[in-house]
Amino acid sequence: MIKKLFIFALALFASTAIQAQETTTAPFSNAQVFEWWDDGIITPEEADEIFTRLEEENYDEACLLAEVYAQEPCTKQAPSKSAAQSNAQKTPSIIPHGHLTWKGQYDSDGHLKKHREELQIQFYYFKLRLGSQELLSYRRDNIEAHFGQVSTQELHSHIPLDTLWGAAFLYPIGKFRLGALLDTSKTFHAQLTFRADRSNEIGATFWKFPDATALALQARTTLGLISAWYQFGQDRPLVKIQLQSEKKNLSWKTTAYLHGDSLPQGINLSKGITENWLWASQTITAKWPEAFNTTFSAKTRILSPIASDSVSARFKISLESGPERFRPSFSVTCTEASDNCNRTEWNGALQSTWKPLTFQASAKLIHAGDTKPPRLELGVTYRTNLATAKLTIAFPETAPTKGMSVQNEVKIDNDRLSGNFVFAFKKTKTKEFHPNYAHIQFSLKF
Repeated sequence: MIKKLFIFALALFASTAIQAQETTTAPFSNAQVFEWWDDGIITPEEADEIFTRLEEENYDEACLLAEVYAQEPCTKQAPSKSAAQSNAQKTPSIIPHGHLTWKGQYDSDGHLKKHREELQIQFYYFKLRLGSQELLSYRRDNIEAHFGQVSTQELHSHIPLDTLWGAAFLYPIGKFRLGALLDTSKTFHAQLTFRADRSNEIGATFWKFPDATALALQARTTLGLISAWYQFGQDRPLVKIQLQSEKKNLSWKTTAYLHGDSLPQGINLSKGITENWLWASQTITAKWPEAFNTTFSAKTRILSPIASDSVSARFKISLESGPERFRPSFSVTCTEASDNCNRTEWNGALQSTWKPLTFQASAKLIHAGDTKPPRLELGVTYRTNLATAKLTIAFPETAPTKGMSVQNEVKIDNDRLSGNFVFAFKKTKTKEFHPNYAHIQFSLKF
């Protein structure tokens, strides 16, 4: 009963709030996800969930997963103001231009685990995507039309959606925006959005599936965004919350998913979210720029499985301070509060930047009844405007004879091509150096 009242109260509140900003570039690289995986911060399943969102270019959701699973800050990147203004003033070109991209992941046996191809062509107000997504889009003066595989981004949905094959249209009328979708399975979608100003918006969407009917609410303000999705016949709606506030020295962020035992049709949630009726995180950060840019943060993660009344809570506090050439940091994590924090992780790191080089060193100590040998990690990064190269060497049990892992990452980006190449090798007590995983992304621009 408490669960039901809590979720319905949040669903009701969803009609009174919120705004989230769209992003255009990945907030972190695949190499960063691999590092979290190697460090034991996230599980292989959690890493796959993050990889999937990065591949879908749903960067808001990728950030959300990183903040809950890895308890790491995620700064979403958007175009600079000057770039945005330049694009707005630029007359669309009738000369086709775009890129051809290939992404692939290899496992330790050298097998191609997953891959994704995309050809994107822009001309005038049209954009054509072929490969992993087949879609033709038209955008002009806030008018949108999409034909093909339509999903989350095309329908401006805060909650991730399944991919539908059909046609979608969005048309502005004053402060209102009307939208509709019809796909080949006879799924129908109609939406009405009222935009009071650039920061405040509220909308409702009606969904009609062949065997189900649903209503979704989505509200935005400068504080964040809250959405609720209710399928008629189910006892509880699905609710997604993203709230944040940033002042001069203090900021906070709240993220949560809440839902019942069964999930509505038409949504595409990560496995970890579907298995927990409550999936949430809270971050509070204090900054003192005048004192060597000192930053203190406290993070909480709460998970409550559907099949149990138990609650899993994880806490992390971290502190970093100092100039660019000598910037130490420290963090401690209670991996499970319900076990009285019997397992804790202590991490100390030092970063030193002498442009274009950045040196990093860290030690991670896990205490779980007895203290295990610390994990040591050394790294160096070379960064220019067009390329980045990073080498990281880790010793999971301190001594190189007990094991070692090496990760190489190279990024290049210019007017004609871009690439991200990640290769990792591993050595254990019983096995000599061997490939561990690889990620390759390559784009040709024209």
